[in-house]
Amino acid sequence: MKLIHSEQDIDALRRSAQAYAIASAWSAAGLFEALAQEEPLSANELPADTRAIEITAPILAHIGLLAGDGEKWTLSTAGRRLFEADALSLESAEDNLGDLSRLDQVLENGGPVCGPDGESRVTQVGVREKDPENIRRFQDFLYRRSGDSAAEAARWLAPLLTPNAKVLDLGGGHGRYGQALAEKGFAVTLFDLPLCIDYARQRYGNTFEYIAGDFMQADLGGPYDAVLISNIVHGLGPEENRGLVSRVSAVLKPGGWLLLKDMFLDDSGIGPENAALFGLMMLFYTRQGRSYSVREMNDLCGACGLGEIRHVRVPDAGFSLLLARKP
Repeated sequence: MKLIHSEQDIDALRRSAQAYAIASAWSAAGLFEALAQEEPLSANELPADTRAIEITAPILAHIGLLAGDGEKWTLSTAGRRLFEADALSLESAEDNLGDLSRLDQVLENGGPVCGPDGESRVTQVGVREKDPENIRRFQDFLYRRSGDSAAEAARWLAPLLTPNAKVLDLGGGHGRYGQALAEKGFAVTLFDLPLCIDYARQRYGNTFEYIAGDFMQADLGGPYDAVLISNIVHGLGPEENRGLVSRVSAVLKPGGWLLLKDMFLDDSGIGPENAALFGLMMLFYTRQGRSYSVREMNDLCGACGLGEIRHVRVPDAGFSLLLARKP
């Protein structure tokens, strides 16, 4: 993000938030979908208040999502590409920004944040088991954004393993990381909550072995030559992570590897930006989760009997890989 040096910089920050709120509201109202047809539409042809369209459409054109002549509107080339990739299927402004408006309550009382109904919005590793449709949308979102990171994780882990090695994708959700590893010739077991397993099985069928359950309590199977834990540790507290890594260490074969993929902070605790900001989401939606530093994860792996720790930062993709070996 741009550093704040002046009142004008604060104005720019506010305008970005306003534009995001408009995009969220348009998505929830089905307006991007309406504009996905070939013919441009005027404000009074869209399923919304005409004046509201006349005021908000130019803002979306200004940020590059719409194209128009002031009378009729359509999706821009970039907007159409994003729409077809489902990247404009944003949640409503209340879901996206309403929780941020309650940050004062979180600062006073701690997280997780409560919704407008007063109910906690806490998730279990990103999902709410009582909301299957939300789980599917979340898994679709993760799947869409994980192609490069899944390939990168497999690229770094593969040279450390022998052909047909057994790999556990712990909390593997949508299955894209497991698929990347299976394509390298490894025998992959995907472990996750039952609803997530159903999602992965629909997409990948018998590509993997599947184990459904709570990875903090259930039998993990094994032993394994490697275990991948992608985007899990940020949702857990320090003691929960210690317990998880200890459980994983117990099912690794001697010489086996643990691969942690996450958005880790550097030792300053300030950056990178995405890791610092992601900690806010953990404050809002988990009981103890936060963004951890590479040093904290190194210390944790060492305390759980793992060594030969390697850190791979992938700055252009916004994440890190941490590899640790069982003696």
